[in-house]
Amino acid sequence: MFNAMMVQGQTITTKQLNAILPFLDTFRKMGFKCGEWTTASESTAIPHFAFTNDFESFLQTLYDNEWIEELDWIKWQETAAQYVESPDLLATANTETIRTLLTTHVRKDYFCEGHLAAMFENGHIEAILQRLKGIRNEASP
Repeated sequence: MFNAMMVQGQTITTKQLNAILPFLDTFRKMGFKCGEWTTASESTAIPHFAFTNDFESFLQTLYDNEWIEELDWIKWQETAAQYVESPDLLATANTETIRTLLTTHVRKDYFCEGHLAAMFENGHIEAILQRLKGIRNEASP
């Protein structure tokens, strides 16, 4: 599905920020959806979530730009939930925390299909990108 490459402990660069920030505008377009549930058919017995091309491109960009890291994301799920439930907490997150959040959400979706869609629909993915935009703007006067 994705050309996966995971890193651990490397500092986030402006290039990495600039690679994913254009998706903020894409996701804010009126009526944008990250995908939809498909129904069972002759070829697939189980319904599954099918991402749009734009969202697939976002996920590939995360991998291509080393936003997905090697970590024990399962142990980090409770912490990630705190960031989802408390937007004020996300507003103070640094780039490493955001990388860990993105990794947790992407990896969790692999085991709990629809998780990323829920994070998109509740505004969390957009809030993450908005926070990264703020970090980039703070770093670039």
